[in-house]
Formats: sequence, C-alpha cells, structure tokens
Amino acid sequence: MLRFRSNGFPRFCVKFGVLFAIFLRYTITMRTLISFLLIGLLFSPQLRAAQGKHAMAVTSDPYATKAALEILKQGGNAVDAAIAAQWVLNVVEPQSSGIGGGGFFLYYDAVTKQIHAFDGREQAPQDAYPDMFLDENGFPFPYYPDRITGGLAVGVPGTLKLLQVVHSRFGSKKFSFSELFGPAIEVAERGFPVSKRLARYLEEHKKRLKLFPASRQTFFNPEGKSLEVHSLLFMPDLAETFKLVQKEGIRVFYEGEIAKDIAKAVREAPFHPGLMSEDDLSFYRVKERNPIRGRYRQYDVFSMGPPSSGGTTLIETLQILGFFDLAYYGKTADGIHLFSEAQKLAFQDRNHWLADPDYVEIPTEKIVSLEFAEERSQAIRWEYAIPTTQAAMSPLNLGASHTSHLSIVDEWGNMVSYTTTIESVFGSALMVPGRGFLLNNELTDFEAVPKDDKGKPVANAPEGGKRPMSSMTPTFIFREGKPLMIVGAAGGTKIIGAVLNILTNVLDFGMSLNDAMNAPRIINRYGPTEMETFLYENQTIVHDLERRGHPIRHEPSMGIAQAVWFDEDNHAVYGETDPRGEGSALGY
Repeated sequence: MLRFRSNGFPRFCVKFGVLFAIFLRYTITMRTLISFLLIGLLFSPQLRAAQGKHAMAVTSDPYATKAALEILKQGGNAVDAAIAAQWVLNVVEPQSSGIGGGGFFLYYDAVTKQIHAFDGREQAPQDAYPDMFLDENGFPFPYYPDRITGGLAVGVPGTLKLLQVVHSRFGSKKFSFSELFGPAIEVAERGFPVSKRLARYLEEHKKRLKLFPASRQTFFNPEGKSLEVHSLLFMPDLAETFKLVQKEGIRVFYEGEIAKDIAKAVREAPFHPGLMSEDDLSFYRVKERNPIRGRYRQYDVFSMGPPSSGGTTLIETLQILGFFDLAYYGKTADGIHLFSEAQKLAFQDRNHWLADPDYVEIPTEKIVSLEFAEERSQAIRWEYAIPTTQAAMSPLNLGASHTSHLSIVDEWGNMVSYTTTIESVFGSALMVPGRGFLLNNELTDFEAVPKDDKGKPVANAPEGGKRPMSSMTPTFIFREGKPLMIVGAAGGTKIIGAVLNILTNVLDFGMSLNDAMNAPRIINRYGPTEMETFLYENQTIVHDLERRGHPIRHEPSMGIAQAVWFDEDNHAVYGETDPRGEGSALGY
C-alpha cells in the first residue's frame, strides 16, 4: 500500500499559474488544459490517496478506514468492512451518521455480476400528517433551528436493520454481525481526539445541542463549553448500546428496551416533541430496490433509485450532457452554462416527480431514458439561462446538511458504495438518554408545505409510514462490463452535483481521480449557479454567466466524496478521499 501527500506550492507559483491561465483564456483547448494544471492548487494540501493491488477502503474518517482495512486483511469482504466502518463512524463522526439514522447501500457481487440496491431510509411514524411542519397560521416552521431540531423531525431509524440484512445476505461469514461492532466499541471506550470539523460543528450548533440533556452531557464540559480540537471525547453510553446489540441482536433496538427509550425520547423531547411510537420501530422494514441504470458515452452508470432522487437526477443530467461535447467547451463560460443548465433541468424534474415509490407513482424509466434526455436537452439555449422561481429555489439552500460516504472493494472484486446519514449536522440534536446516539431529522426532507400553489398535494409531502425523498447517490461506473469507479458523497442536496462533477472530470476531461476530486465544483439545484472559489474568482466567466441570466453564488466547499478507481492496465486499484473533508484511503 502506498500513500501520498501533497506538499503544496509556493504562493508565487499559484499567482503565476492563475495569471498565465487568464492570459491564455481565449483558447478553449488551452484554457481547459490550464484548468487541469491548476486544480492541485485549489484546496489545502491534505490530499489522502492510496494504491493497492487487492483491496481498497475509502471512508470519511481515518479511524473508520483503518477498521475497514483490518477487516479486509483478516479475510472479511467488502460488506463486512463497510459495516465495521459504519459503527466506527457513529463514534468519531456523531454529527453525520449512525444507528439513529438511515442510508442507501449499493452492492456488486463479483461472482454473480449482479448489483443489489438496499433502502434503509428512515420512515415517518404512522401518526405523521401532511401539515405537521406548519404553524397555526399555515406557515412552515423556520427551517433553522426550529424545523430540524427536536422530536418532530425524527424518522424511524433504518441503519441497524439495513446492515443486518445486508450482512445476512452478502457477508463473508468470516465475521459474525456482532463481532463487527468490536472496533467501534474500542474507540468509544478508549476515546478519540476531537477533529477540527467536529469542534467547529459543536460550536456552531451548541444552542441546539444544549436543549437536550444527554447531548449536553456528551459534548460539553461542566462549564457548558463545547469540546475543543484535540480534546478526548469518550462515548461510554454508545459503547454499552453496541454491546447490548451484540448480546441480544437488533430486536433490542426495534422491539426491546432501546425501542422504548427511542420512542420516549422522541415523544417527550423538551423541544418540538414528536410522534414516534414503539410500534413504528417494530414495523420498520428494509427494502431491496432495483438499481437505476443509465448510459453515458461508453460507460454504464448504476446508482440508487427512489426514494432517493440521487440516481435518477444524476443519470438524467449525464444523459442530457451526452448530447453535447462537454470536453470541447471545457471550463469556459459556455461549458459552465451548459453544465449548469443540464443540472437545472434534471433538478426541476426531481422536484416535480421524486418521492417514496410505495406512495407515489414515479415515471422512473421515462426520467432516465435517452429519449427524454434528448427532449430536455432541447430546452437549453446558449444565449440565456432557463429562469427559475424563488419558491423553487428556497427549499434547496436551507441550513447545512451532512452525511458520510464510504467506497470499498475487496480482494474478490465485491464492491460497496454506501451513503449513510442522520441528515443535518447532529441530526435532530436529540440524543437518546443513556444510549449515546443521536437521532436523525430526516422528516425535514419532506416538503414542509404539502400542497402546490394550485392546492394540489405535492409528491414528497409528509404521510404516515412514508419515506422522505433523499439526495444520496451511491454509484458504480462500468466500462465494457468491468468496474471502473466506485463513488459517492456527503453534502445534502449537493451530493448529486458533487458526484456529477467528479464523473465528468474523469469521463469527459480525462482527469486522474486525484485531480477530479480536487477540481472546483459547479452545481445547480434549480436555482443559482453555485461555484467554488477558483472558478468564482474568474470575473470574466462570472460576468458572462450573469449576462445570460445566471444568478451566481459563491460556495467555498461543496460535497465530500470518497472514491475508488480501477486501473486494469496496471492491475491496481486507487482510493481517493475528498480534500474538503477529513477522510482517508487505505489499501493493500
């Protein structure tokens, strides 16, 4: 296993490179080449990459990656490694994922050559109703901090049952399900240093967390100050919860004493008490769905279908772009206009149609068809941007969401792309007393206003037993029937665009995976065109886009991805973690 770390560049080199790129901007091909040369300068030099011959694990935290690698080295497969990593992430990234949340799991079986997609999405309690997030005057509760905080936003967690189902179907049998909690228990009891990101989030969300005694006790000192960077965080209650599940199985979580504690915590929450009952937990089921498949250039793309909008929106966008030569336009104003408009059209369709397929009829085959993509591509005009409404834009830019993603391949070629979440940072901020895990706030992924301006119910309105629409986009890429890439990301509704940027950087512009991960991202979620710093600071491009009618928004960072790349020619596999996060890649 080889690991690489960038050492950065002198500041004068950065300035010289940028000036040189601007000087040559009139040449489309040269501009594209120069942008490729400069992508390594865009972020801090904390690039973490790995190369291996047999297996690779890439997760959003070094502790989780190490746990996954050890499982792989001891004969476990990709499923075993993903499960062990998820439990460690619950400890070291309590703000992002865990047994209080849910996720989507994409698995490739190297023997059967089949792809399996599992839906472990959180589910609304049976007592949920369409107007649940409206006040007495019919207006939505403010998204931050009201709507995302407390018991009302909590959906029935799916993560624990999801991973138990996947393990029973596809685990290696080398490790029992209970054994895979071991690495997480060790970290939780031994303690771990608080990362910069966790410390920042604790400070930013301290008012929310302090509303709930268990959250306050875990993340703050007796004087009420949030834990600082490098201070040790111990999670003894979570360790005991894991040990109880080890001993009694997942029934204790869904039907036993933990279920009682979850339902009580939700219904008796000191802020916005919720609707969940013990029956809601006992009735929860994981669902196997059909993966979504599309064709882009000479590549086959597989991702997650509804109730996630990730796969359909990603594939629709790619197939719209497939009617244009994206590589020719590069990262010019024309290229960015095209890239933004394709995303905008796909997100418009997402917002109109996508929801829980068990409750709403979704024309999935139409959305991901080449015929529909060709029809939608004809709406793109070079002279002006497709207008959007403020009403359509506003739900997409509320608050910061977070999530975890991991990409793993084992020595037999089995692959996992798994995105897991508790939704917003720290989820609902509500920790179950005595149990050490935070509960999600996934019900805020429903539309707070359940009817459109014509009084017609919207597809993604709250309803008892329904699963809210997601943006998680675990993805596999194949070329000529052989695996080429595993990828996925964190970042709320920006997940789809983050994955899209990486794929087009590699598949259209020929970037290495390292360069593709570092390149500045351009995202449109049926609203403003959002641009990361390097592109945003190019005023020539910005003014050109604004002239066409693009509202431009500067975003310092969008999405945190984890990816694996297969190099068939060199019989090697590469892992790459996003420099925007704190992850790592390890292989052998």
